[in-house]
Amino acid sequence: MLRIKNNIATLCYLLPGVCYLTEFVVWSSYPQSHSLNAVLGGLWTLGQMGILIMLPNLYRQKIAGGSHWKVLGVAIAACGAISYSINYIFGYWLDMNTRIFLPLGALLSGIGMLITGIQVIIAKRWHGIKGKFPLFVGLYPFVVMFPLLIITGHPDLVAIMGWGIPWFLLGVGMITEPSVRASRLQTKSMSDSK
Repeated sequence: MLRIKNNIATLCYLLPGVCYLTEFVVWSSYPQSHSLNAVLGGLWTLGQMGILIMLPNLYRQKIAGGSHWKVLGVAIAACGAISYSINYIFGYWLDMNTRIFLPLGALLSGIGMLITGIQVIIAKRWHGIKGKFPLFVGLYPFVVMFPLLIITGHPDLVAIMGWGIPWFLLGVGMITEPSVRASRLQTKSMSDSK
């Protein structure tokens, strides 16, 4: 039986994808209201916290090779998650005009994950389709979200929430990575021996 504390970090890898997709279900199921916006914002912020937990662990797994660029990619993506959180906290709760932080969050997260995704492909440490998951996360804003923003003139919430699919796939990739499973088993065996 796996211990709960060993599963908390790995469950956090799925948090961004689950929160984004849950937002879509909640948003499409209930009429628009102030309470609904609070719930959606809470899910959004929780998803960003999951990203901020995921990124350092992505760095520690050394899937992007040993270059200094891997720090840059993860740091830029983290700035995107922080920008998204600023938009919600200051925009919703303090009623400040923070709209710039929404596209800035997508831009920074996209650029950071593009850098990381390219490094993962070059380093060849994740094989098969799993090695493309970080790149999918980075490409999504540029292929889906920004074109819709240009066409419609405003952010498309469904497209933003759809970003949960590549984030979820990345989380699954991280959980199924042998180094993660090995560290969980090592921690379990150490705790069983005590």
